[in-house]
Amino acid sequence: EEQPMSQTILTAPAPQARPDYTGISDAMLYDIARHNASVLSAGLLNLARNAKDDEDRGHWVARRRLVKQQARVLNPEDRAEIIAQNEVWRLENLALPAAA
Repeated sequence: EEQPMSQTILTAPAPQARPDYTGISDAMLYDIARHNASVLSAGLLNLARNAKDDEDRGHWVARRRLVKQQARVLNPEDRAEIIAQNEVWRLENLALPAAA
């Protein structure tokens, strides 16, 4: 059964140069992407815990839930999907407010 491609949401400007992944195996890329998802999830959890009100908290909790869902459906056999999703998570990590 084919799994759906995870939703990608770009919340930061694109970088000047994309990292070169040519020498990295698919398995290592998958591990890197899952790591970036975990780092982002932790930052979002921190933002939710430190939210100024329920609306702000709800925003960060919903975003964290989506990241966790994206990580669950990330296809370890689709190199292009892994790279695309990893870039989104990496850029979002960079764009998180300082409170994360």
